[in-house]
Amino acid sequence: MNEEIKPFRWSFSSWEVYESCPQKWRFKHVLRLPGSPSGPAAARGSDLHDRVEKYITAQAPNLDPDPTVRFGDKKPAQVDRKYIPILDEFRNHPNGDRWAERKLAFNAAWEMVTPKAADVACVAVLDAARYTKPKSTVMGGYGLLKIGEWKSGKPKDTHGDQRKLYALAGMVAWQADEVEVTTYYLEGTAEPQRLVLKSQSGLEKLKALWDGRAALMARDSICAPRPGFSCKFCDYRKEIGGPCIFG
Repeated sequence: MNEEIKPFRWSFSSWEVYESCPQKWRFKHVLRLPGSPSGPAAARGSDLHDRVEKYITAQAPNLDPDPTVRFGDKKPAQVDRKYIPILDEFRNHPNGDRWAERKLAFNAAWEMVTPKAADVACVAVLDAARYTKPKSTVMGGYGLLKIGEWKSGKPKDTHGDQRKLYALAGMVAWQADEVEVTTYYLEGTAEPQRLVLKSQSGLEKLKALWDGRAALMARDSICAPRPGFSCKFCDYRKEIGGPCIFG
């Protein structure tokens, strides 16, 4: 009996690694070589996400960090007060119409499947989402999905790509008339950045964009290294005994 061929599986985070260095992506996501534990910056970001998730889902009364915790030489991230009303819009949205850390899975045709399905091609985890159902489809109902992505630190070039993927995922998952994805820099390091998707043509363009990117990863048999400044932080660099010839 022929062994079932599983589809190429990817996520935004794996694409982000590939975009920075195809060889690092191969080591991490194809060969699954072990890397170093998360550093202070990643741990600090995870702590912020955890506190925001618990606040939105009413598991915690506020966003206050544990004052005894430190991340390297930095204290926990403090949420800028101007973002509290925005977080409250997610927290106080009608139950059943708002989510935190919402995991979505799609097959290669961009049809929703369960995260454990054999034909999963893409997985996306939304930091928060809230959906306003149309009051009446007969009277021209309008479904609006708002997705919030929480960031500590400053903007990165790939944050715009993340908004594109999550807008696609949100419109397919909720069948919304309009999807608004906003990246919030909760420490107040930058102004929010937003992407709005509200047309079928826009949706098809995003599908084509990500299908092309996924296909490029899937067929890359060389995975050439892309040496640069980030090599000094790579888990697979030469100077610490890693398999890469650089760093």
